Amino acid sequence: MNKPEARGWCPSALMPMMSGDGLLVRIKPAFSRLTSRQAQMIALLSKRHGNGFMDITNRANLQIRGLKQSDYPLMLKDLQDSGIVETHEARDSLNLILAPFTESQSIGWRCAEALYNAASGFPALPSKFGFAIDCGTTRYLQHASCDIRVEIDETGQLLIRLDGCEQGYVTSEETFQSDILQSLHWFVSSQNKKYSYNRMHYLIADSDVPDIFTTTKPCKNTKSLYPGREEDWHIIVLPFGQITADQLLEIADQTQEIIFSINRCLVIDKTATLGQQFITSKDDPRYHVTACAGMPACTNASISTKQLALTICESQAILAGKSYHISGCSKGCAMPSNSDICIIGELGSYNMLENGCAWDKPSYTSLSETALMDALLNLQI
Repeated sequence: MNKPEARGWCPSALMPMMSGDGLLVRIKPAFSRLTSRQAQMIALLSKRHGNGFMDITNRANLQIRGLKQSDYPLMLKDLQDSGIVETHEARDSLNLILAPFTESQSIGWRCAEALYNAASGFPALPSKFGFAIDCGTTRYLQHASCDIRVEIDETGQLLIRLDGCEQGYVTSEETFQSDILQSLHWFVSSQNKKYSYNRMHYLIADSDVPDIFTTTKPCKNTKSLYPGREEDWHIIVLPFGQITADQLLEIADQTQEIIFSINRCLVIDKTATLGQQFITSKDDPRYHVTACAGMPACTNASISTKQLALTICESQAILAGKSYHISGCSKGCAMPSNSDICIIGELGSYNMLENGCAWDKPSYTSLSETALMDALLNLQI
C-alpha cells in the first residue's frame, strides 16, 4: 500500500494546529536545547493554559497540548517574552536538529547559528523540510529525519550532504550559507510539474543528482543514542514520547539544561536522579515501543495507543530486540519507517503486521484486544 497523503501542516509556535484535545503548539528549541528556567516556564504554561501533557517528537521538538483558542495569544506572548520561541516566522518554521554533544561555539554550533540567521532568505520549502547538523568526529544523527545534513569528512573538512546521497560536497564556514542556498534552489527548481516532492530523499530517488553535490564521503564513525550514561551526561527517554508538566519540572530541577535529540532522547546532567516513570536503560521494554498521540488527542485515531502500549509492556508480550509501533490510524505519523511489529487501529479494533509500516497491508485484521495480545504472544513461540 502507498502511504496515505498527509493533511494539514507541521505546527509551530506561530502556527498552532487544532487536534482532538485542543490546540497543539510545537516548540523548536534553539540549538536543540532548553535551559532549566525555560523548561520550568514551559511546564507552568502547559499547566496554566494546556492540559498538562506534552509530546517529545523524534525531531527534537516539544509539543504543548490541549490549549484553548482564547488562551493561545497569552501563552505565545509568555513564550516569546522569555526567548523560548521566535517572533520571526522564518526562524520559527525552521526545522533544525543539532547533534547532542555539540559544544557551544564549535563549528557545528556556528553552522546552526548561520542557518538561523539565513532562514529569512530561504526559498519556499515544504513544512517538513529540515536540517541535521552533525559535525563531530562521531556522527549521532545518521538516522535523523532531515533533508540536508551538515557533517565533516575524514579530514575534518565541513561537508553538506543531501539526504538520500551517500556523499556530499565540501564547503567552508565562509561559503556555507551560499552553498546551502545552492542546494535549496536546486531542490525547489527540480520539482516536477506533475508531482511535488516534499522531502529531499524522494527527489533524490527520482533524479540525476549533479556531480558537484556528491564528491566526498562523511566521516565513518557513527554511534546510536540510547538511554543510559554517555560521557558526562545522563540520557533519558519518556515512555511513548509523552511527558507531563510535573515530569518536566522534575527534570528541570535537576539539570542546568535539557538537550533534545534523536530517538526522543533527552540529555541532562549526569547527577540527575529520576524515578521509574523515566526510561534510563535501553533494556526497558517501554523504550522499544513507539506510539502516536491516539485517542482522544487525535481525531483520526480510533484506539487509545498509549494505554495499549502500556498494557503490552506490562504483559511481557515484548520480544527482546524488536521494535513496536502502535498507530491510531494508517497514516503512521509517529514512525515513518519500518517497525518489526506494527499495530494499527481501525474502527476501534486492531490490525497487525510484521516488518512494515502502518499503511502497509496487515497480516491480521479486526482483532479484539484479547485476540491482539494472543497474536503477540504467539510471535514468541
